[in-house]
Amino acid sequence: MLTFVLIFLSFIYVFTVIVFFIGLFFKRSGSNTVQYRVTVVIAARNEEKNISNILDDLVHQTYPKTLYEVIIVNDSSTDNTQQIIDSYAKKYSFFRSYLIEKVPAGFSPKKYALQCAVNQTGGDILLGTDADCRVSSRWIESMVSFFEPNVGFVIGFSQFGRKKSKQNFIERLQAFDFMQMMGVAAGTCNMRLPMAASGQNLGYRRKVFEQIGGFSKIAHRVSGDDVLLMQLVKKHTKYKIVYASTSSSFVTSKPQPDLASFINQRIRWASNGSYQIYLNIPFFAYLLQFYLYSFFLFFGLLFALSCGHYISLFLTGLLLKFIADFIITAKSASYFNRMDLLKYFPVWFLLQLPYVLYVGLLGTFGNFKWKERSHSPVFNKNPKKYDND
Repeated sequence: MLTFVLIFLSFIYVFTVIVFFIGLFFKRSGSNTVQYRVTVVIAARNEEKNISNILDDLVHQTYPKTLYEVIIVNDSSTDNTQQIIDSYAKKYSFFRSYLIEKVPAGFSPKKYALQCAVNQTGGDILLGTDADCRVSSRWIESMVSFFEPNVGFVIGFSQFGRKKSKQNFIERLQAFDFMQMMGVAAGTCNMRLPMAASGQNLGYRRKVFEQIGGFSKIAHRVSGDDVLLMQLVKKHTKYKIVYASTSSSFVTSKPQPDLASFINQRIRWASNGSYQIYLNIPFFAYLLQFYLYSFFLFFGLLFALSCGHYISLFLTGLLLKFIADFIITAKSASYFNRMDLLKYFPVWFLLQLPYVLYVGLLGTFGNFKWKERSHSPVFNKNPKKYDND
């Protein structure tokens, strides 16, 4: 029985990795030449140390200044974020700011900030990034090029730090982990089975956003302004979702400063996993089998080592996972031109099983912090009044 279960879970896991791997061979370039009106939307809370960088990047875009605007929503910042935003809005006519002082019941803060921003916009294409990100001068131009007539949502690549940036071991490990996640996102999207997206770099048509009711269906979720929104587009519209794979569309973000912050961030991301049962059952099934496979391998191996039985069986399962993970990771590193990160694979692989089990468990039942606010999955399941305190 034990052998059968391991063989079954290993087969499912290897099969899904092969699907992701095949998807990474389909690298597309944007072919749209229509210059749509574009609105870049950024939600910011206490970002005085970072926001000037992204605003400077958005000033120096190759896209015609008459065809894009930038709306920055100040989500009740307590530092000098608003003063910085105001200075740019006074200097550049295509910059606008919006201040949020109170979040209504049933709305998570960031989604409310983004919803308010979208309500103020006039763009046909909405592009999103974060206040601590950096974009190239061709970012808007490049992202818009992927909006062919049948495309409603574009997933962009984001990385924690540039290729030659100075980073410590924890920051590099985060960069590796996120690169691997982005590889899965690209592979599945290219196979027309989109599973993941990042709010650090994405775009969607305004009419698509309005067609699905904006964030109304997922307003109570603390995070998920990216992947849950994408899943709504997939479920409720006929528009294509594509992955932007040209380097000029890539975005750079800051990694978490320490291990505790990194784990907290991943718990927040994992908090949306169980909600996929309402939006994308195949994706939920993948997450479930991935968690079960990790659980079975980790505790099965501990059991085998303690009792002296089944050691070869579980070591074989672990070897299969090692090979499958290395293949998809190497292809992802090549896809995004980040082969420099591949050397972190052995450490990442050794830590992955306990990491996945811990993050998955707390992402479903635990608490996490985001922007100096404490959150609980209980709020995700039962919408109620949400304080800004």
